[in-house]
Amino acid sequence: KTILASKLLGITFVLIGLVVYIVFAFIVVRQVKLMTEVVNGILTNFLRLISWIFFLFSIAVFVLALLFL
Repeated sequence: KTILASKLLGITFVLIGLVVYIVFAFIVVRQVKLMTEVVNGILTNFLRLISWIFFLFSIAVFVLALLFL
């Protein structure tokens, strides 16, 4: 019984951590958007693309964790 409870507690903390990671990735997307509105440069579109890839990757990690935990 205690092993099951500790496993559920661990899974819960992992999922909470991944949600925090998704929020962080979303904040990165917003910051890059605000930065590219102020500063124009050669890499503007590339930085936006990388920030969106980072955000989508964090969502994919969360979904995979839900499936395999």
